[in-house]
Amino acid sequence: VDIYREAPLFNSLRSPEQFEGRCGLCEFVGVCGGSRSRAYAMTGDPLAEEPFCTYQPGSWPFKEELAEKLGDR
Repeated sequence: VDIYREAPLFNSLRSPEQFEGRCGLCEFVGVCGGSRSRAYAMTGDPLAEEPFCTYQPGSWPFKEELAEKLGDR
């Protein structure tokens, strides 16, 4: 349990604000989070953007309504 709670890597994986690329900018990061394992497999960095995601952050046409429903992240 201590490793999960205190290891820097696990703390980073639980902190979406540390995600890089599109995942770090995405309004859906709190719901989706991207695939950290796929990011690591493809780039060597588990905090990198999800390499197979085609969504462009900010392109959802109802962003304000979505933020309200999701609790603004």
